[in-house]
Amino acid sequence: MVASWQVPCGIAEYTRQLVDGLRRYRQHAITVLPVGPQVWRSQGLTSGFFRERVYLRRTVRLTSSADLVHVQFVPAFFGGLRPFRNLLPFFVRACSCPTVVTVHEIDLSGTLVMKALKVWEQVRIFRSPFIRHLIATSRSSGSVLSSWTGKRVTVIPLWVPDRNASANRQESRRRLNITDRFVLLGFGFVVERRGYDSLISAMESFPDDTVLLVAGGPHPLDRSGYYQRLQKLVAQSRCRNRVNFLGYVSEDDLPTVMAAADVVVAPFRTVTGSASLMTALSYGKPIIATDLPPIRELAQESQAILLTTSTEDLAETVRKVREDRDILRYLEEKAELYRRTNTLEHAVQRHLAVYESVLRGD
Repeated sequence: MVASWQVPCGIAEYTRQLVDGLRRYRQHAITVLPVGPQVWRSQGLTSGFFRERVYLRRTVRLTSSADLVHVQFVPAFFGGLRPFRNLLPFFVRACSCPTVVTVHEIDLSGTLVMKALKVWEQVRIFRSPFIRHLIATSRSSGSVLSSWTGKRVTVIPLWVPDRNASANRQESRRRLNITDRFVLLGFGFVVERRGYDSLISAMESFPDDTVLLVAGGPHPLDRSGYYQRLQKLVAQSRCRNRVNFLGYVSEDDLPTVMAAADVVVAPFRTVTGSASLMTALSYGKPIIATDLPPIRELAQESQAILLTTSTEDLAETVRKVREDRDILRYLEEKAELYRRTNTLEHAVQRHLAVYESVLRGD
């Protein structure tokens, strides 16, 4: 398993859960080979195109005894999406065994020229003849990958993780000093694609008893300065006293933050898949999110997500659920039901089926 590992990263946590699930089946021996700028930085290594080629060559040598290699792919782990910069084709070409790639991120953002360059580079990456099988985390992503590559693509949706613990709602609110408030929660690394600036704009029109908790710090690989710009935007906003930046929230503190929230808000601009939404569902939380294809799929399957199309629509939806607790209760019930059915074990079985198919040469 080639992936981000044991660093503050959503893919690292996804990989940990998947590996734990796969290891329950004793006939499979799994070795995790950590890659990516965060991993190399934690090891005291510096990044850079040629240095990363060296690190990946070392990783390739460690796959020599494997029957199969499974790569958890995000562009940043292999050099980004500048033309010919990404090293995934280099890596899979050097491996001597069948390779499966899970594509966690498809990037279609930017100007027309930038988008065209990104699409061209991603087509180059995923068409590599050395990739035997592609896994997508949503049907929309699977459709894009299939049209780009002509390869067989298996869709294995993100699962709802096991809830580690629960917390008392009133006690959690007392700890966070937000009693008698309607609490919105933004959860996950604070990056521009999450659209929190549009949420801040909407917050200005909400009643004074509506507060926003931003649970997550800047992503370690983000160099855009978005987190700092967002803090400055809040400081200049009329709602500055109703927005609380909590920073990175540990697993130990997460139950408290989730218990305190009425609704999780996710005004994404772009998204391929979001483990943060699955975590919210694991705590039975209703979600208000942007109407994007992967989120639309999740909304249809879970019935626990309200979709919005604009800042005005977001503001109106928040007001609606704030005033109608029956809607909140319905969404909470659906989130709890989805948690019970969309499990890690189901995803593990789907992965095992892919592995067996590849090893048979299907």
